[in-house]
Amino acid sequence: MLLFPTVPASGQIFLTFVIGGMCAGTVVLNASHLPTLLGFLLSASLPMAARFFAEGSAADSALGAMIVVFAMALSLAGVHLNRFFTDAMRLRFELNDANVRLQAEMAEHRATEAVLRQAQKLEAVGQLTGGIAHDFNNLLTVVIGNLELASGRANENSSILPLLQGALRAAERGVALIQRLLAFARRQHLDPRPVDLGALVAGIEELLQRTVGPAIRLEIETDANLAPTHVDANQVELAILNVAINARDAMPVGGTLHISLHNRRAGLTSPTELAPGDYVVVSISDTGTGMDEATLAQAFDPFFTTKEVGSGSGLGLPMVQGFAGQSGGAVQIRSQLGQGTTVELWLPQAVEPPVEASSANRSSSTIPQGTATVLLCDDDQDVRRFLSELLKSNGYMVRETSTAEATFRILEDSAAVDLLIVDHALPGINGLEIIRESWQRRPSLKTLLITGDAGAVPDSSVGVPLLRKPFRPAELSQTVAAILAA
Repeated sequence: MLLFPTVPASGQIFLTFVIGGMCAGTVVLNASHLPTLLGFLLSASLPMAARFFAEGSAADSALGAMIVVFAMALSLAGVHLNRFFTDAMRLRFELNDANVRLQAEMAEHRATEAVLRQAQKLEAVGQLTGGIAHDFNNLLTVVIGNLELASGRANENSSILPLLQGALRAAERGVALIQRLLAFARRQHLDPRPVDLGALVAGIEELLQRTVGPAIRLEIETDANLAPTHVDANQVELAILNVAINARDAMPVGGTLHISLHNRRAGLTSPTELAPGDYVVVSISDTGTGMDEATLAQAFDPFFTTKEVGSGSGLGLPMVQGFAGQSGGAVQIRSQLGQGTTVELWLPQAVEPPVEASSANRSSSTIPQGTATVLLCDDDQDVRRFLSELLKSNGYMVRETSTAEATFRILEDSAAVDLLIVDHALPGINGLEIIRESWQRRPSLKTLLITGDAGAVPDSSVGVPLLRKPFRPAELSQTVAAILAA
């Protein structure tokens, strides 16, 4: 405004266009903030228009009018650009939010896929194990039973006895393998009872020390008010031993194995799959080599092992995980390469106090003798032959059948049947159905159900005594004697 009176008309026109260009640039630069844009635009253009109108000439009035029209056009353009900019920024924020949600959903999807893959592994191994468990346990029943019988009769032949004992140990390893598979697939038979884990761990302390060796220091820490746990005591011992063996192998030059037992409540530090409630945590830590992230991610995969070929089955930790899940608990593992490993076994607390096993409940090694008549029904010829020979050696009269029809005919034709022993898995009909039908014919008939399928029959099935394969000869003899004497 100060320069206009001192310059000629052509210069004033030039300044007008310069200021107009500045205003247009301001529209572009300040489109995001409309008040700033209008404040600069109007303050720069309207005084110039007033100056031209004040001159009164036709040319000046035309310039003033042009400035007003230009200012209005730029103002409208600024409003439009501001709206466009605002919409663009809102869209950008919405896209950012959608991208964050998408990333979260992708992470959740990956986690779900990982859980699904683990569930599929469980299902696949469960189907495989369930499919072979019955036949495999039948074979082990025959192998172990005949080896024990042969060992008892070959005690005077020292050259044969070691061979039989070696074969028996190999068969027992087969039993352990199928039990680990069943544990991983969560189809094993469990006998959960209130257990004092402090007393249990103290009872196997010597075994643990022998297992890990003299180079490893064993430390055990137990809460003074440790709650009882509702679990299968034998499977807890096996799980702790499995973890201890893994820890021993991770400390080849020695170290410390620390076992602690504490009362804990499910929360932020507990496994995510745990239900709310109170638990007893068995924490087993070592000072060994530890695991990297890739190895840790595969620690619970079946048959995965970092040990040398022939040194491990890869079922130790999967068995522990399967047992914990089947017991209503969970297991979690923490490890860093070179910093050791900690395995936490979360087990549900028991409502009732633990019960000490009495001497009356402990099995005796004495094989009882009897004079009753036993009807034996099993479609596996080898199993039937072994059981028949064992029962006959104990003084029982044995009649054998392989089908339900033959069993029913004997029950109708013969009154001299004191006990019916029937396998659960038979063609076309299962053992429980045979027992129910037999009770229709003879309500007072005593029965025993045997099975090689770990998950097929619950212990509470209609009050029928149940014996799971593979069993030792003494187990069958004692069970039969107890049923007949009841």
